Amino acid sequence: MTGKIAFEKQIEFQKEITNLVQIPTDSTQWYSYHMLAMQEEMGEVLKADKRWKTHRNTRYMPHEKLKELADIYITLMNITMFSEFSYEQLIEAANSKIEENTKKLHAPTIRG
Repeated sequence: MTGKIAFEKQIEFQKEITNLVQIPTDSTQWYSYHMLAMQEEMGEVLKADKRWKTHRNTRYMPHEKLKELADIYITLMNITMFSEFSYEQLIEAANSKIEENTKKLHAPTIRG
């Protein structure tokens, strides 16, 4: 399944669970809800891989971590669609940001 198809399926899923006839709707209520959901999902990724915490933490559940990363991706799609952005706009913005970061990495540094 491509990213665009997943995005379209998620729109249909959101319509079904929210009883909204049309998505997106740029709403601070939905934005707040999905941002809190993103925080929760990021915390679940951290629980699945605690190796970051200290040298004594060895908990690493790769399958669980991957599932939680998928939840983050789905939540990102929700934030995108409820902010009235399309899949194409998200991908274009991500590609642009990668290019920008790459240019910064290779830019000469000026020392003063």
